[in-house]
Order: sequence, then C-alpha cells, then structure tokens
Amino acid sequence: MPILVEKLFEGPVDVVGDIHGEIDALLTLMGHLGYDEAGHNPSGRRLVFVGDLTDRGPDSPAVVDLVTELLACERAQCVLGNHDLNILLGTTKHDNGWYFGHEFSSEGELVPQKLADDGIRARVQSLFASLPLALERPDLRVVHAAWNANAIESLPPEASVAELFKEHRARIDVELMARDADELERGLCHQIDNPVKMITSGPEERIETPFESSGKVRFQRRVEWWPDYRGPLCVFGHYSLPPERPRDNPLAFCVDFNVGKRWRERRETSATGPFRRTRLAAFRFPERVVMFDDGNSQLWSVH
Repeated sequence: MPILVEKLFEGPVDVVGDIHGEIDALLTLMGHLGYDEAGHNPSGRRLVFVGDLTDRGPDSPAVVDLVTELLACERAQCVLGNHDLNILLGTTKHDNGWYFGHEFSSEGELVPQKLADDGIRARVQSLFASLPLALERPDLRVVHAAWNANAIESLPPEASVAELFKEHRARIDVELMARDADELERGLCHQIDNPVKMITSGPEERIETPFESSGKVRFQRRVEWWPDYRGPLCVFGHYSLPPERPRDNPLAFCVDFNVGKRWRERRETSATGPFRRTRLAAFRFPERVVMFDDGNSQLWSVH
C-alpha cells in the first residue's frame, strides 16, 4: 500500500502540471527543462507530477507508461489527481471513455484518442494504485487540488486510496441518512467531508445558478482555497488558471495552464499548433521560474 503523504525529493525539482494525455507536450517540455526522454537531467534535477495524467488528450497510455518508467528509476514522483482517482475507482466520466475502450466525442465531433485494452488498463491501475495523495518536505509541498490541513492530518500513514475513499463515502452516507439530507447537500458533503476527495478535487460550495461543465449540470462550484493558505510553498494543479492571471499569494502556485483543453484548440489550428491558449508548464524550484512547453519561461512574481 502507498504512503499517503510521501517525502518529497531533496534538491532542485521541476513540478509539472496536469498533462491529460498530451504526451507530445510533455516530451517537448522535458526537453526545454534539460531532460532526455529517460528523465535524466545532467544537472541532477528531478521531475514531480501533480496528477491528472490522463483523459482528453490523444495518448493517455503513453503518458502513463512514461511516468511509470520515471518513477521506477527514481527520476520522478507523482501524486494522484481527481481524474486518476476516477479511473482507479472504475467511475465512468464524460472524458475518460478511452480507458473503457470508448471513443470521446464533444460538440458532435470525435476527439482522436488511443483507446485502452486489457493490458493498458492493468498498467494504468497499477500506477494509480501506487500513488500518494501528497508530497512534502520542509520548504515545499505538492498536491493535486488542495492542501487542506484537516484532510491531510486525517490520513493514515499507509492505505489503499480506493478503499479509504470508499470507507469515507460509506461513513458520510450514514451521517446524511441520519439527518435526511437532500441531494445537493449529499453531493457537497461527499465533496468536502471525504479527505481523499478534498485533496484531489478541492473544496466546493453551493451556487444559485447551475451551469454545465464536462457534460454535467453542476449545482456547486470550486472554491479558491489558496489565497488564505499558510505554510511552506505549495504547488498544485487542477484549476486550469490562465497564464496572465495574477498569483497573489507567495506561498501557493497553481501550475495547471489548461493543456487539458488542447483538443479544443486543435480544431482551430493544426494538430501541432501553435497553441496560444493552452500550455503545459513546470514550476522550477528553488528558482521559482515557470517553463512552458512552447519554450518560453517567466520568473514567478506575486502581484
């Protein structure tokens, strides 16, 4: 069983945002960062992935296989994301049909993807079942969606993430039955009271006007937790923030720049870009430089 809050590598690291099956973007970014395809960096740097390795992009299996190899030779670490958790649980979602052998269509158009067979599914399950929920060292933390102190502290040292998720889901169901909760309250409680869900998906709140996202009508929205975060620098993904958005807390940085929606941008340009709205990025620590898959970089400054 995995250690749920694992010790983060010592030394310089490059924390890579949500990849979502974009293998070419990952390999290109690794090259800009000075890594070869085997993950070796002559400067001794190592890679850290914030999860959401799969779904939406053209080749999720290739990303899984590469990350698996990098972990095996201790040239990378990775935490579990919410998309990874859904697959680990066998939960069908709008954009993870590739794992179940189903093609993905959006807005009436097919999104080209490599589909999984039994061998691929076994490799994916093996990787996702081995991943921790968080990484930590005295000066740096890495998590997929939210570093929530209560959720982190409630975790056992080691456990099956899937079984822990199910245990908390069952506990919450019992508590909700005792107070005759409505469907909206049930959904929100399952989101914020399950530590596995909190860490991989972040806090949410009710909204008055529902909206549609990823093929589902939603009655709750994500809550930005990081403006009030205090602690060692925390790097996370999940929130698909645009590059131009100001980062207003020097202790928290979102490294997800929406590469998971690159399949939409491909409809407007060639299959190889240039891509201007979607980018895969890495946060270089301790330099605090953000490197993008187009080769551009910028020093992180708080506005």
